[in-house]
Amino acid sequence: MTGATRLGTLTLLVAALGAAPAALAEEGTPVGGTVESTLALSLGEPSHFARVRTGHGSSVYDATVVVEVTATDAPVKLSLADGEAISGARRGRLVRGHSVFTTALRAAAGRAGFRSLDASLDPVIEQWDEPVSLEGATIRLRQTVRGAHQPPIGGYHKLLLVTVTAAGP
Repeated sequence: MTGATRLGTLTLLVAALGAAPAALAEEGTPVGGTVESTLALSLGEPSHFARVRTGHGSSVYDATVVVEVTATDAPVKLSLADGEAISGARRGRLVRGHSVFTTALRAAAGRAGFRSLDASLDPVIEQWDEPVSLEGATIRLRQTVRGAHQPPIGGYHKLLLVTVTAAGP
């Protein structure tokens, strides 16, 4: 079953994989076979940005997206990248019409520190060295707004590309 779901500014394609029922083997019967590779990513609804800190001419806003990953091949990598701009002043920044924040949106997952989404670095934010089944992770997004006149963060948006990859056998 495949369906497209629109969650705020994220458009997600979710595929449900069905498995055939397992066959029972009698004692002494050799059991074997090939297992198909499976790779699945589920995203929860993103939270709204909430102000978490104010002071010294800046405010910090955080939001989260919960993900669930299944992969039969390892290593497994969860990546996050700007889905709208591959370069230029809009890359990695929240936008509203022609308005663009001067500081880039940052992201993290697990215990890792925040990484700027405007950098041309590897967008991997979480990695597992073993196959995973319904492994949960939380993507944390952080926006810092600087200046004496801080615009409200409401109305700004960013399309983010969330991907999961795994090495094949």
